[in-house]
Amino acid sequence: MKNKDILKIVLFSDTICDANGVSRFLQDMAKEALKKQPVEFHIFSSTVKTYCDTLPNVHIFKPALKMKMPFYKELDLVIPPAFKMAKKLKELDPDIVHISTPGFVGIVGLFIAMRYKKPIVGTYHTDFPMYLYKNTNSKIVKKLTSFCMRLFYWKFQALATRSQEYIENIHHDVKFEKEDIYFLQPGTNISSFDPKYSNRAIWEKYKINPEYTKFLYVGRATKEKNLDLLFEYWKEFYRKSESKRSHLIIVGNGELEKHKDELESYNVVFLGHKQKEELSTLYASSDIFLFPSTTDTLGQVILESMASGTPVVVTDEGGPCGIVNRSEKEVGFIVPASNKQKWIEIFYQVENEQIDTKLLGKNANIYAQNFSIEKTFESFIDIHRKIDIA
Repeated sequence: MKNKDILKIVLFSDTICDANGVSRFLQDMAKEALKKQPVEFHIFSSTVKTYCDTLPNVHIFKPALKMKMPFYKELDLVIPPAFKMAKKLKELDPDIVHISTPGFVGIVGLFIAMRYKKPIVGTYHTDFPMYLYKNTNSKIVKKLTSFCMRLFYWKFQALATRSQEYIENIHHDVKFEKEDIYFLQPGTNISSFDPKYSNRAIWEKYKINPEYTKFLYVGRATKEKNLDLLFEYWKEFYRKSESKRSHLIIVGNGELEKHKDELESYNVVFLGHKQKEELSTLYASSDIFLFPSTTDTLGQVILESMASGTPVVVTDEGGPCGIVNRSEKEVGFIVPASNKQKWIEIFYQVENEQIDTKLLGKNANIYAQNFSIEKTFESFIDIHRKIDIA
């Protein structure tokens, strides 16, 4: 693109005030843009959710219609007010429109951008073909979703991904040219997730013995996150455990909360949605973080856990394993989702202090300093400056 002192970008997203990692990421990006940056950055969304701060560059439009999203009841599927969004976009007159999600807000953003002949860039946050396959076990649904993704991204000049491992997936599933796929440096607000928030007294608030080992999961309590598999592994581990001095802590909402009473006898505790300093304290006060998902392109929670000084266990599929694998020092473990014995072995070794989680946590915190939101925003701007807006 031509050199400009101020680059104007409007980003459309179906999620901004929800309880998920993408939402927290976009809020951090909006806050970073309000600093000394050579860019005018705005976010357009449509929601009635309130898990976000009021920011001058985040524009929330009241939905014309809303319903629960199939397979993701924690997220609303909304019909946004297209004409109001178009009017505001015309007023701001951005150089580039960035579409962050392929929902109805993203679709409206796509048509508005085409109407005003704006270059279109996007971020591939979620592997929807695999996401729906996990929920339906249907290869036909996966192929149909891949086809829909190709149609959606057809007019895009570039796609960004926060996981280098997903460049090949995007090229294969979306049929997007590799030279138009950019790596967006992953990042989080590392000042909000830090070992300084550690306070094991927080467990007393939830009637949890602070002396017990804490295994933490943060995210949707749903099948596509492989949480049902984690519960299966945990129950077998717990039955064999001699001391039974460990808790599996679930932070987040979802359909699998229906097993709450059954799992209580296995020392599994559901805390529901948490945010801000309480979430930071839960991360930093846990011994190890478990993330059994195989469908995440990044896994924002992995960065948040490592920044908090808590080591991680991830699967060998998706974006999280790439982050863990690139660390020069050991920050956790990469285990195939199907390798039940290895997961159980790690549970046992952590419970019996055969793994030095404190050392791994220190390594994780040092490594996480490479993933600041400042570096991500710089990477974001660089990608958009490469797009021809003449």
